[in-house]
Amino acid sequence: MFTHIALQLEAAMILAAAVLLFQLLQRQKRNTIKSRPATTEDYLYKIARITGSSEYEIFRKSAEHWPVSKSIVDRDFKVYLLDQSTPCYVNAFLRKHKRQIDHLKLPPF
Repeated sequence: MFTHIALQLEAAMILAAAVLLFQLLQRQKRNTIKSRPATTEDYLYKIARITGSSEYEIFRKSAEHWPVSKSIVDRDFKVYLLDQSTPCYVNAFLRKHKRQIDHLKLPPF
C-alpha cells in the first residue's frame, strides 16, 4: 500500500513539474514577444483587427491621398504578400496613425 501511495505522489509531482515548466515557457514566450519591436506587419494586422477590414483595404485606404492607381495598389499588395515589403504610401499611413495604434490593446486571438 505504501508503494502505491508513493507512486501516486511521484506521478502528482511529475505532473506538477510539467505544469510549472509549461507556465514558465509561456511566460518566457510572452516576454520575448513584448520585448521585440513592432513590425510593419504587426501594425497592418492590428489596424485590420481594430477596423474589421482586411490588410488589402488598408492598402487601398493608404493610397487615397497619393497619386496611386488601383492597379498599382493591387501590385504592391501582391508584393507585400510575397516578401512583406510595404510601399511608401502605406508606411506614411502607418507613421501617421502609429501613436493611436500603440495605445490600443488587443487580445492575442
